[in-house]
Amino acid sequence: MTGRLLTLHLRSRGAPTFLVGVGVIALLAWAAGTWLATRPYFDGPAARVPVVALAPLLAALLLGPTLAGADEDLERSTPLPWRAWRAGHLLVAALITAMALSLAGLQAPDTYGAHALVRNALGCIGLVAGGAALLGVRLAWLPAFGYVCAVYAAAPRQTNAIVAAWAWPIQPSTTSASWLTAVTILALGAAAYLHRGSRASTGRHYRPRR
Repeated sequence: MTGRLLTLHLRSRGAPTFLVGVGVIALLAWAAGTWLATRPYFDGPAARVPVVALAPLLAALLLGPTLAGADEDLERSTPLPWRAWRAGHLLVAALITAMALSLAGLQAPDTYGAHALVRNALGCIGLVAGGAALLGVRLAWLPAFGYVCAVYAAAPRQTNAIVAAWAWPIQPSTTSASWLTAVTILALGAAAYLHRGSRASTGRHYRPRR
């Protein structure tokens, strides 16, 4: 019975599309990162900043629609431990995304490679999860997309610890402040999503099932 529920849960949220999309993004990230790192007129692996910033963002945006079913009110009427289901859904999705993207940056992983891709995947997933809880799945992409694009356009690449904390998507993976910020965002976004679930698209208030 649990296996059937899990299958229905994944299908209703478009999990197969998400998995295929993450695989395609990882493949494109590997190809783009390899091309940038091998161009003689660039800075080697350090030229992979665009890939490190955008690939995790795109993967996290694909996750957004999977954080709610077609009818949230109907699902919440079923006697299931929804917080546990949400936790499992988000944890597995984060692991799959991080593992897939890490494969795209195994060459020189410390220099805008696998480590930075994993960090940004965690941070972007936290932003999308928090966006789903606050805005609903239709707008869950907005905080992550707006933040990462703004940071990429405006933030310096070499900075002090304070700037590194808010400019975490484009920092080297050796910057501890960037990891602290990304993990904190993931924890806060996950906590909001686990507690509230996705905000109802109709704007109606509900009491989340425990």
